[in-house]
Amino acid sequence: MSKRSRSKKQSGKQPSSRQPSNRQPSKQPSKPPATPAVKTAELRDITPAERGRAARSFYWILGAFVLGIGVIVATLAVQSKAARDYGQHVVQAVQATKPSENASYGLKCVTALPGALPRGILDCDVTVDRGKVGVVLQAEGDKQYRLGE
Repeated sequence: MSKRSRSKKQSGKQPSSRQPSNRQPSKQPSKPPATPAVKTAELRDITPAERGRAARSFYWILGAFVLGIGVIVATLAVQSKAARDYGQHVVQAVQATKPSENASYGLKCVTALPGALPRGILDCDVTVDRGKVGVVLQAEGDKQYRLGE
């Protein structure tokens, strides 16, 4: 016989706490797994028609946004052009009086050029400094336009 020792058989005894058990606890036949409280939405296929409608909607919204910004910029450009034109007319009106090169003074634009101020202009001042005419227009939104020499 061989010199190997034979392992002793355990006869119906439970494994002792000193020896680790390789057995896994058996699963008890249980109920089916519980359904989650929140149902997950099923994924659906997007058809090419739906994709096209979504793309068209996106481009319409993008176009409307760009158009709105364009309208705002154009409005501000027209208003500032009107203010600059008014300032140029005031400068020309004061220069037509041929101010003295020895005098310096200031006055309001409506004194130099009678009439209403353009829309969006809150105040307008004319300064004459040694014969050089300057106009300062105060616009809405803390904007200022300076014209003249």
